[in-house]
Amino acid sequence: MKRYNIMNKFHPLRTLPLVTLLLSLPALADEKNDELEISPRLFVDGVAYRDTDGGHGSDDIQNTNGIFNVHSHATGGHNHGGSLRNGLNFRSAELSLHGRYGGWLEGRFNYATDGRNGALEELWLKGTHAASGLSIKGGKFLSDIGWQNRLHPHAWDFVDQALPYQMLFAGGLSGNGAQVNWSLPTQGFGLTLGTEALTSGNEAVAATLGPVSDYHTTSGKTVSIPFKEKGAWPSIWTGFAKASIPIADQHQFFVGASYVHGRLHQELHTYHPGINDADHALQGNTDTFGASLAYHYQAHGQEGAGDLRVEAEYFYQRKDLLLNYHETKPWNIGQPRVLNVDSYYVQALYGLAPRWTVGLRYDVAGNIQEALRSGSPLHCSPPYQSKPCPRQDSQFDGLSRLSAVLSWQIDDRQKLRLQLSKARVPVAEDINGDGRSDAIRKNFTQAFLQYQVAFGAPVLHTRHALME
Repeated sequence: MKRYNIMNKFHPLRTLPLVTLLLSLPALADEKNDELEISPRLFVDGVAYRDTDGGHGSDDIQNTNGIFNVHSHATGGHNHGGSLRNGLNFRSAELSLHGRYGGWLEGRFNYATDGRNGALEELWLKGTHAASGLSIKGGKFLSDIGWQNRLHPHAWDFVDQALPYQMLFAGGLSGNGAQVNWSLPTQGFGLTLGTEALTSGNEAVAATLGPVSDYHTTSGKTVSIPFKEKGAWPSIWTGFAKASIPIADQHQFFVGASYVHGRLHQELHTYHPGINDADHALQGNTDTFGASLAYHYQAHGQEGAGDLRVEAEYFYQRKDLLLNYHETKPWNIGQPRVLNVDSYYVQALYGLAPRWTVGLRYDVAGNIQEALRSGSPLHCSPPYQSKPCPRQDSQFDGLSRLSAVLSWQIDDRQKLRLQLSKARVPVAEDINGDGRSDAIRKNFTQAFLQYQVAFGAPVLHTRHALME
């Protein structure tokens, strides 16, 4: 997060045409209501944390071996507070303003800080024409892909974020732009189709770095790296479909599909003994496909008692990149590199008693994790076609985590949560003192005790409304 620059990368003029369109929607509405409702809230989040990895467990997960492009940015998208250390941690304070006007216009402002850095997370307007089910959103917002991407940390079911969003989307996909949604206006069965056009520098799917001049390599050279300039809006296209299927009284089944295309993605890797043999740079595009399933049972018990929610999501990501700089092997410039990785989670939560919820989550990142290199010299760019482009495909181990959680919604404003997680993570460490990193696997346990409090309008978060 940038230091208190709440307008970082947000350009209101880019969304002016969309805002003008939004303001025209009441002319299409069947009924008009000029009441303005604004709900201000302040969420404060603190965590007592300990792990059996010397307090480095959250860092090890974030910087696991492999092709994840989240190497050193532990704060992630809305991973407030960054990495946790053994002891008491202030994770975040989040100011939220949510407004509605006339039943057709909605808006949100979200600003978060960890006490040192702050960031504007959301600032958008959304107009809805209820009769047709059409809605248009413009501004800075969290993408609606999947079930969990649009959730802020105070609405998570677990203390930490599920691995698909943490690793494949660098903490979550957001950006400046526009979203168009269409919802089938019927009772019972629900269907929502949507698309988004975003400008985002998301480091997992649309990182833009260049061009880079006067770059100092690890060996002491000063070079220029010919990265492309960031293109015009949008840099990311998304599409999603979500369906709600009632299968019996109190039983609901949900299914969804998501797609994310990053038009330009750039990576700059530094020399790391035993991991990267030299500084090198890559650029190209990314595609991410997702599938989501959920089953909800509403017991209609007091304060959620007896409710059951089961959710699962799977994401597969492909990066089609070209090597455009290599410090020690310039003959490989132009070589295609295809990076494939996947991630999924399965979780279940049960209303143990009024305001008490118990849950389990199993999440994995990198079950498929491979870097494929071309073996044909025809794929090398001038003047290096005459030199070989060796094929050196790489496979990486994945990380996995099993978590159990017990949450107590003390009242409408306070929540206390205990979570235990067992993680199995591949990391790079110099274990024999030869100056080169070795790939090892760490197994450690994490314990979290989280307290959240909301000031302002009371709020009780539920996750039954996956279609909203």
